[in-house]
Amino acid sequence: METSITQRLFGTEDALALFDPDALTFLVLAIVILWIGKCINDFTTPYKLSEQLTEKDNKAIAVSFSGYMLAIGVIVWGVLRQDIAANGIEDARKLLWMDIGGTALWSIFGILLLQVARVANDKLLLHRFSNVKELVEDHNVGTGAVQAGSYVGSAFVIQAATYGESSGSLIADIGSTLLYFVCCQIAFILFGLVYQKISAYDLHAEIERDNAAAGVGFGMTLAAIGMLLSSYLISNDSLIGLAVWFAICVCLLSICRYAVDKFILPGSLLDDEISRDRNWGAALIEGTAAIGLALILSTLFH
Repeated sequence: METSITQRLFGTEDALALFDPDALTFLVLAIVILWIGKCINDFTTPYKLSEQLTEKDNKAIAVSFSGYMLAIGVIVWGVLRQDIAANGIEDARKLLWMDIGGTALWSIFGILLLQVARVANDKLLLHRFSNVKELVEDHNVGTGAVQAGSYVGSAFVIQAATYGESSGSLIADIGSTLLYFVCCQIAFILFGLVYQKISAYDLHAEIERDNAAAGVGFGMTLAAIGMLLSSYLISNDSLIGLAVWFAICVCLLSICRYAVDKFILPGSLLDDEISRDRNWGAALIEGTAAIGLALILSTLFH
């Protein structure tokens, strides 16, 4: 029997579904995973987070750690979305404890990969200086912004790599996730080289000079690259296709940056605003445009 408009508007079933006890269980699990992620970060970094945030008011660490927390949220969201897509809500209730274990396992695995991304960021993406020194000693917000963007971009890749049907072997699933993760980290490094080429200023030098604008623009664009790569991985497996998609995205993001320079910020060069005036507002517009383009392209092509 067809449901009337009145029944749809004033029915109670949708409201009662919001009090699903299983959802509360996974919410508690997500909070625990966030805490575990914080503990792992404390163990793998040479500074004390609480000291840097509260006693020294280190905004650079705050920016970096905010990106890290957001990245964990993206990973957990991806794992939970995978469980519902694969099993359905009713099956998820029957297999509650199995789903809890799977969510915890893949989330923690993703957090460990974030630590690998942090090291790659330090040693390869911003290789001319020490990220830790810039964050802890110089309170360099630009470095924190790049690290945050790397975290978020990597998180989108991780959640996409774990999405889809399982091969039936945990080792094979972990291996494929690692393969896609490594390929996308290489893509981040290559994009960093391209970004340096299309910028009229020395990206590393500006960030090392505590230019927050340079870090904000680059960091947000890294997040956009991660979103674009993840949109491909969710529905495709081919590494050749991933390479072609990456090349297309780099070209389109470069065009987007040029469009921001010429049409959205007319009268002044974007590179001058970032390097000479240290205008983080202009960098924010650049990064926002890149993320907006990533959302549009993800919908149009996949």
